[in-house]
Amino acid sequence: MKVLVTGPSGAVGQYILEILMTTGFDVRVFSLPDSMHRVNFRDRIEMVPGQLSDKIALEEAVDGVDVVFHAAVISPPPGRKPETMNEVNIEGTRNLLEVCANRVKRLVFASSNNVYTPHRSPAMWPLTDDAPREAHGNPQQSAVGESLIAAEDLIFEAAERGEIEYAILRPTVVAGRKTPFIDQMVINILRNPDNLEMQRRMWDMMQWSHGSDIGRAAVIAGTHEKAKNQCFLVAGDEPITIYDVQALMWDIMNVGRSDNPHAEIASRNNMGLRKFDSRKLKSLGWAPQVGVKQCIAEVLGRLEFYSSAAINMPEYMLND
Repeated sequence: MKVLVTGPSGAVGQYILEILMTTGFDVRVFSLPDSMHRVNFRDRIEMVPGQLSDKIALEEAVDGVDVVFHAAVISPPPGRKPETMNEVNIEGTRNLLEVCANRVKRLVFASSNNVYTPHRSPAMWPLTDDAPREAHGNPQQSAVGESLIAAEDLIFEAAERGEIEYAILRPTVVAGRKTPFIDQMVINILRNPDNLEMQRRMWDMMQWSHGSDIGRAAVIAGTHEKAKNQCFLVAGDEPITIYDVQALMWDIMNVGRSDNPHAEIASRNNMGLRKFDSRKLKSLGWAPQVGVKQCIAEVLGRLEFYSSAAINMPEYMLND
């Protein structure tokens, strides 16, 4: 099967590419010219340089392709102007759909759970795939959510016209190699280990999704007959608070010890209730394989915090 991955060096796209390369697909990628050097497996894949605004390049990219994995979107945390997000997420998706129409069988879109407004009350958990879409959060988060909702609507409309099948993935916080949100959380805990209550209230209960698990979900969404024209929440099975993150960090940095000073407060603050429900995706054979502890260990490894003494690392090293 010939497949195309857009955004192959992004937080999600790189993992979709990685899973595809281990499962026997004929892979082509569509990447910004100045990002092509960051794409993995360059010696084993076709590469088409271009932008989503370039329909000629898009025509070349989708030629002969059966399934498109569209991960070239701006998702949280943003840090860009709403106009930029609209240009990439909405207009870029519109251009891609136009060249895919009646040529590509299925489009798998890597959206985000940011299209939902999760209720803060546990009585309303878990949120399911068919929950109403409504952007939420600070102005930038809301802008991301609105742009992704608009992009999804374009996909729904194309499917209604009979131009393409779709499957939409809505992952929670993405863990893995590119995790600015999680990286900053870990650094904040290291710098202010005794002052986490405000952050707990701000971030509430979390369920992270590792990029490799999202990549496996994407392959299922792109190939399973029952995934046709469906939307899927992608969430890990472990509900955590920032206190759980702190306790797991201590365990990782203090191997062999059992006197974790953060274990009790972590247990007290975690109700054990999942905020997000990935039941529909699991019914197709998917299950998360990467746990929270491994996600945190990856971050600590990148930041070189593998011992307790590393908490006292100079400020300039924390900012690298």
